[in-house]
Amino acid sequence: MKLILSAPATIANVGGGFDTFALAINLRNEVIIEESSNFSIIEKGIKIEGEDLFLKSFKMMMRKYGLDLNYKIEKKTMIPPKKGLGSSAASVVLGIAAAMAINGSLSRKRIFEIASETEGHPDNAAACVYGGFTVSGRFENNYVARSLSPIFPYLTIVIPPFSTSTHEARKVLPKIVSLEDAVFNVQHVAMVVANLGKKMKREFFEDKLHQERRLSLYPELKEFFERIKSKTNDPVFICGSGSALAVAGIHFLDVPSGWEVLHKSASKRGLTVRRL
Repeated sequence: MKLILSAPATIANVGGGFDTFALAINLRNEVIIEESSNFSIIEKGIKIEGEDLFLKSFKMMMRKYGLDLNYKIEKKTMIPPKKGLGSSAASVVLGIAAAMAINGSLSRKRIFEIASETEGHPDNAAACVYGGFTVSGRFENNYVARSLSPIFPYLTIVIPPFSTSTHEARKVLPKIVSLEDAVFNVQHVAMVVANLGKKMKREFFEDKLHQERRLSLYPELKEFFERIKSKTNDPVFICGSGSALAVAGIHFLDVPSGWEVLHKSASKRGLTVRRL
């Protein structure tokens, strides 16, 4: 038996859709799993020691199913960690899906639910599992997601050399927001949904709940964000909790030394599983 699984990078929030919107992009992590006499994880030809989110999720589900860990796993990691591109969601989703595939109980819905519970929020997990542009939330203690067509065909992603952890980025957010700011975000995310399939206006992606505070963690990031906004009419937003930024469309940007620019298409595909 041989399994090949892949999961896309994801951008959560997408402006004002905090913990609700996410978009899958064509930048993917992959794992290849084969039966073996013992357990090993290899990446770039090197045996990996220790546990990451993939392995923790994989082992958790294998224990649940009462299965042995007699597998050789090869990882191919393309999603940069701690940049707001859903690397943790991809790892968790791949770990859960790999164990489910081995057990013969693959369920996209259950993968999404377990990954959302593990992550503590459903946005990245939804886009990672289902692909496209997703709207997700928790209702009556159940995680729910809907996948729609991508709202942008292409994105320019700017990745600075510094990183942000989701945990630290959440610490700067207020526990209570004003009615005015709440209404602002509701109106703006509603306009995004109302204009699906049409050209999106930049103002629809404005936000008063999280972006400004997260950008303030790095003055140079905030300065660059404002500079991009002054030069384009396309939507500009922080990727998840940062530190990457995204601009709708293809843009050739002059970035500081050490920063990286990626041009990526949106992905209609979420998690993929192949059995050879």
